[in-house]
Amino acid sequence: MVTYDDKTKENIASGTRFVLPIFKPCDDVTFKASYIVASNVKCDGKISALFDLIVLGDIEAAELEVKGRLICLGKCVVSGTILVQNEIWVDDVQAKTIETNDRIVAQVLDCETIISNGNILVGKLLAVEKFAKSEKSILCGETAYGSGKIAANVIITGEPLDMDDGIEAIVSPNTYTPKKKNDKYYIATSTISEPVDLIAYGEKEYAPLANFRGYLDFLISATYDNKCKEKYAKWKTVLEEAEKVCQEGISGYKNITLIIWLAEIVTSSYFSNWERITKLFDTFEKHFKGLVQDAGESVTCSINNYGDWLEALLILSRFGAIVEGSVSRIAFELVVSNIGLKAKFVSDRLNEKGWQANGK
Repeated sequence: MVTYDDKTKENIASGTRFVLPIFKPCDDVTFKASYIVASNVKCDGKISALFDLIVLGDIEAAELEVKGRLICLGKCVVSGTILVQNEIWVDDVQAKTIETNDRIVAQVLDCETIISNGNILVGKLLAVEKFAKSEKSILCGETAYGSGKIAANVIITGEPLDMDDGIEAIVSPNTYTPKKKNDKYYIATSTISEPVDLIAYGEKEYAPLANFRGYLDFLISATYDNKCKEKYAKWKTVLEEAEKVCQEGISGYKNITLIIWLAEIVTSSYFSNWERITKLFDTFEKHFKGLVQDAGESVTCSINNYGDWLEALLILSRFGAIVEGSVSRIAFELVVSNIGLKAKFVSDRLNEKGWQANGK
């Protein structure tokens, strides 16, 4: 048994968290403080974390239990159970069972059984061999497949459901009404009898007038999920600030955090075809490129809480490639520095392990 706590010699203190540069493979390990591990984590037995666990590489273990939040920018492979108290943010996760009291956000999710009290948000594929249940919504960028069953208040897939039992895999009382294959979203709920393509609706009714306020108000009213409501409200605030800055004069604007939030919005399916949003993003990208290339100009990064810091880091890892190189690099360094970490240290660890490989 290996233990990492606030007295471990190898760690680097950063406020209430600790950075572990290199994790040495072992049988069982316990993290007794909130840790950021800047390497792969390989454990033949069980990984236990009493607080948040953030891994910038891959995770490999027999079991994984986290009392706080689990973040993994690489591949997470657990032969047994993953049990997490708060939310899970991973790139590619494979496990026998996943249970969490909060949401799951992943690119690829492959499990026998998944139980979540929050949303299950999958960028690409959801594979279910037995049962996947969300107390809120299940959203897949591509599709869900496997021999299992699915239960949620709302089920959305980017392509037709590919379960072995077809629509019978949707557990009652939920219903699933697929549309033709090229539709962007398919919605299934116990209250909506007809499928609604929210993206196409926004592009038809709101995009021609560049009315992002009306569209986001519509999205807020159309969802019961508080987290989605918060996200749409945040997008509205970001876009309103961007428009205000452009109207009042962008030359003196220094907060590079705005380009991070705009990168998330412009790459989302909701606004990917909105000319006005694309122009806003291009305007701020050009502005910050000029600032970072001018040695006499200072750029700031204003992030008010830990949750926003995690979101900013994840957005940069997944969508940072669309931002001009020098701007993306400075944004990353400032985000990391915002919580007291040394930007060069984290950059070196990511370069060693592969930022692109671990952040897709």
